[in-house]
Amino acid sequence: MMTSTRIRIKAFTLVELLVVIAIIGVLAAILFPVFAQARDRARSISCLSNEKQIGTSLLIYVQDYDERLFFYPSTASPSRSRTGAVLPDTASINPVRWWNALMPYMKSTQILVCSSDELPAPSKDSLGNSTIKRSYIAVRAAEGLSLSQVDMPSETIVITEKWGKDLNGNAISDSWIEPFNGDFNFDPFSGRMALAANRHSQGLNGTFYDGHAKWYTPLAVNSSKNLTGCSLVHMYPLVTDSMCDSSNAGCLNTGPDNICNSFIY
Repeated sequence: MMTSTRIRIKAFTLVELLVVIAIIGVLAAILFPVFAQARDRARSISCLSNEKQIGTSLLIYVQDYDERLFFYPSTASPSRSRTGAVLPDTASINPVRWWNALMPYMKSTQILVCSSDELPAPSKDSLGNSTIKRSYIAVRAAEGLSLSQVDMPSETIVITEKWGKDLNGNAISDSWIEPFNGDFNFDPFSGRMALAANRHSQGLNGTFYDGHAKWYTPLAVNSSKNLTGCSLVHMYPLVTDSMCDSSNAGCLNTGPDNICNSFIY
């Protein structure tokens, strides 16, 4: 007479499976933000490296041009630039746009793109073709000034980041940040600066007149008349273009957006 042997197969119970799934879910919830932070940190470092390379190019440019910074191109008379230069037509602007002025030293357009920027601005090359994508923006407070005119080059921001879109979803193509027009203002409700892009851990990277690059917070900028560039706006105003603060005689730019009015000189 043959007897059958029952083989017992070990298996997870439903409760055990649910426990394992729950543990995996908890670990995922813990690790995913860590991975996201690590990715954002890597992008921030890459962006800072770009700005450092821009800073090196800036130093070489300044040395080649009698220690004077690139200028705000203007076809208006009187000129909207501190240099007083009046360009004959809009086509003449393209070769002297700040990124084109630095391009012989940067050698690569990729330096102008931050990997965290959702919409780098299409920008014109020296021939007027929109072949360059750009995440960075010049700070107009220092435009056209020589190194001898800048008391604190290590605290003077020349290039920083800009947002790809405004809060309404419109693309931002500005070439220059103007602190006296509220471009550095911080909105606590959205957590954003107006035009400068504090996209890296709520902060932003900047290139300074002495060539170094650094991460800083909106609070650090808005509490400093040097980081905002307001000290230079006050010392070297251009009243005809409202690049001034309320302390400058004849300045019409005295509204609430003019952060430079908040400092004592």
